[in-house]
Amino acid sequence: MKILLQLDSTTAINILTAQDQTVHKYHNLVLQFQGLIQRNWEVRISHIYREGNKVADFLANKGHSVSIGYHVFESTDSGLSFWILYDFWEFPKPV
Repeated sequence: MKILLQLDSTTAINILTAQDQTVHKYHNLVLQFQGLIQRNWEVRISHIYREGNKVADFLANKGHSVSIGYHVFESTDSGLSFWILYDFWEFPKPV
């Protein structure tokens, strides 16, 4: 299985790729993630500017308006379908 993980945080990339060994409140979650990418998968982690991933930006902003916990957002949510197509086709930024 090939997985491409694009993050807009170089700090998160450093933590997930074990370049940052600092113990923090998400340490157990990071260890679980690292266990996943150790499997027989081809995983590539790369940096992407937030402007290059509008779906992630949309979901991050939407996350500020919901309670803490597990949430499922359907692609039919207001605006999400548009940003999925936008990222897929790599359209220029709307004005």
